[in-house]
Amino acid sequence: MEEIGRNVDALVEAIRRSEVYVTYKEQEARLNRNPELRDRVLRFRGENFRLQNEAHNEELFDVAERLTAESAELRADPVVNAYLDAELALCKLMQKICYRLTDGIEIQVPDL
Repeated sequence: MEEIGRNVDALVEAIRRSEVYVTYKEQEARLNRNPELRDRVLRFRGENFRLQNEAHNEELFDVAERLTAESAELRADPVVNAYLDAELALCKLMQKICYRLTDGIEIQVPDL
């Protein structure tokens, strides 16, 4: 377990040094300079996450439509757009890492 811990620590450090993560942190800092806008973006992200993970919601279509309109409005702001693009790039990096780990240790993950 100690070797795994060291390697995980090394992976975390590599991610922190990556261009993707550095860009994300820069965009996060830019967004944080405007607390009202940051709070709006965080609320939007939370609602969007819930929408994607609570498909049983009866008001799904209405919520999706409202979030689509809000996304367009938020993304019109260059700071928000850059932040959300940087966040997406970081999430894709994390997905690739998870897929590679899963494939590398040959653990069976069911299709969802």
